[in-house]
Amino acid sequence: MFTSGHAQFFRPLTLKKRRLIAACIRAFYQRLYGSHADYRSILGREELRDLFVQTIQTDGARTEPDDDAGEEGFAPADLADDQKMASAFIRQLVADGWLETAEDRVRLVTAYRFTRTGKIFAQALTLADRPRERTRQRNMRSCKNALGAFIERRDVEDLLDAYEYADRVITDLSEDIELFYELARKILLDAHAQGNWDSFVEFVERRFRDEFSPRLVYDNAERHRLDIAALIDRLHELTAAEIQAIDAELTLHAPWVAQAAPSGGVLGWLLERIEDMVTAACRTKQPELFRAMESYIRRHVVLLSQSLFMDVNGANAALSSLIRSIGGMSREGQTAWLETQGAALSPVAVALYDPATIRMKTAAERTRAQTISIVPEITREERLRQFLRQAEERAFSLSQHDVVNYLLGHMNGKDQLRLSELPVEDAIQALSLLRAVEAARSSESLEVERREGEPLENPIMSGTDYAIRKRHVGHG
Repeated sequence: MFTSGHAQFFRPLTLKKRRLIAACIRAFYQRLYGSHADYRSILGREELRDLFVQTIQTDGARTEPDDDAGEEGFAPADLADDQKMASAFIRQLVADGWLETAEDRVRLVTAYRFTRTGKIFAQALTLADRPRERTRQRNMRSCKNALGAFIERRDVEDLLDAYEYADRVITDLSEDIELFYELARKILLDAHAQGNWDSFVEFVERRFRDEFSPRLVYDNAERHRLDIAALIDRLHELTAAEIQAIDAELTLHAPWVAQAAPSGGVLGWLLERIEDMVTAACRTKQPELFRAMESYIRRHVVLLSQSLFMDVNGANAALSSLIRSIGGMSREGQTAWLETQGAALSPVAVALYDPATIRMKTAAERTRAQTISIVPEITREERLRQFLRQAEERAFSLSQHDVVNYLLGHMNGKDQLRLSELPVEDAIQALSLLRAVEAARSSESLEVERREGEPLENPIMSGTDYAIRKRHVGHG
């Protein structure tokens, strides 16, 4: 009935921690596509773990009668604290096909995102948690028309419609971007392997022409962004009495808006979010869609050119025939043939100069080259400033090894110490205290235990105390 490529796709929702896992899925979906999403940022492993930890701490206090039913799913060590639990949730969701990793070529980091199947069910979980949802036409024009209808009729339903239209714009564009990347990964590979380009031609002639072309031409986000901004400016010009009446009606019809709006400014918050989402769609997601489409088309053109050059059918293609003949040789025969051809080509060396690049430099170019070649003299004051700057940078530079040695030195022959026992009399001690837990967790000789209910109070920080032990103690 359902195939996602992962046999245990629904397993996370059958475990004892399924309520927290579902809450983490909804939080991640809201972070990527919700009304408060920052569409210019990405989530690496640390950011995703922090989001899950915050969600676990928020929802962990609420218990359900059936929380103890279901499979365990996790080892006791995975549930020792909130951070380990969040890391275990991430591993489980990746293993079962809810999440996947992708390389961000701009920031050169590994980002986390939903798989296509995971996103569909994450959206369903999110929508089921919201009391008010309808099926709507998702485009910028509908948002503009709804705002215009609200100005004319003062019906808050039109304003809520405009908010949901704007909310859906980001989701639609994200789905289109993921569609092109998915096509680039799968359809292109299949077409190249089979030598059949009918699927690409059908996509361009039908779906692209009927679905994507009208969207890019008639329903472009940039085309309606200025109109939406002008309508929002008109609503900001309402009198205080009108705004108060609209706020009261919005609170009555949509309590979730009143809860999300800070300091009671429901109308102002709603208009601000609509403008932010429209701007994000126009400035961030729309260019990403263009780049994804361009990449998809460019890869198709490259593969098609290679296919025509190689002549996959083998008709009168010398290069294709040569490759097939080499492929039919034994391993030793291939090595011998390649060594023979390499020996024959090794004396060949071609070094030709382009006559257009050979010319005399002008007087101005020679003078500029001489000026640039002069090494500037560094004065004593500049050397002193450089030395002081380097000394300041090294003064508070502590490695993980330094912090671990600092902790072992303060144990004074004991097997453990508390974070509250560390002194904070100077800057080095303060930095060592702040990095103690992180350094101990990364060390092979130490282990950390969070002491719930035992506070830590000192001049620089307050929170929960930790116990740091030598790892071999109690594990021999």
